[in-house]
Amino acid sequence: MHERRIGEVVETSTVQFVVECDELDRLPELGSFVRVGGTDVEAIYGIVAYAETTAVDPGRRVVRRGSGEIQDRALYEANPELRFVLRSLFVAVAIAHERSGRLFFLLPPCPPPLHYSVELVPAEEVWRLTDSCRYFSFLLAVHGEVPAEQFLAAHLSYVFRARGNDERWLEGAAQELARLLKRDYDRLRQVLEAVEPLIEPRPH
Repeated sequence: MHERRIGEVVETSTVQFVVECDELDRLPELGSFVRVGGTDVEAIYGIVAYAETTAVDPGRRVVRRGSGEIQDRALYEANPELRFVLRSLFVAVAIAHERSGRLFFLLPPCPPPLHYSVELVPAEEVWRLTDSCRYFSFLLAVHGEVPAEQFLAAHLSYVFRARGNDERWLEGAAQELARLLKRDYDRLRQVLEAVEPLIEPRPH
């Protein structure tokens, strides 16, 4: 758990939770799975829907620190105080919970408690979570900072790679999306065009 911990819950609700990262700029990938303990459940699973690095004090604007002589990572090394005045946050959309060893693709009965540890979901757990694409309809309905189509495309890319470039899974996911969006071709096209480069061209 401690090796996979990435941060802790600083805002929480039934549908999503906000996490402050333990390390500045150590943010999980958009569309990736994270996990947190819950009340009366073993785990609540979420998908990263948005992330940002901003000032700890919301009333204080971040100003430029770099120059031609010092920039990028060297800037942070020269200004170690930045890790105290900046923070990295991400929003995870709750999509499932586990109770008594059973996985339910339902919102958790209660939000995760504040200050609980949030961890990255290991690759072997991603396989179990994505055996079915039943949660796609929920992701298509998410209204957040990132358009749902881009959010879902990022998730498909993440799962594809976490499952070892699983083209069969991706093809099944595309079929499920085609079913869900059969009356909205424009949305379907946006998602499929975004993930199309993942498929290696087959020799003729």
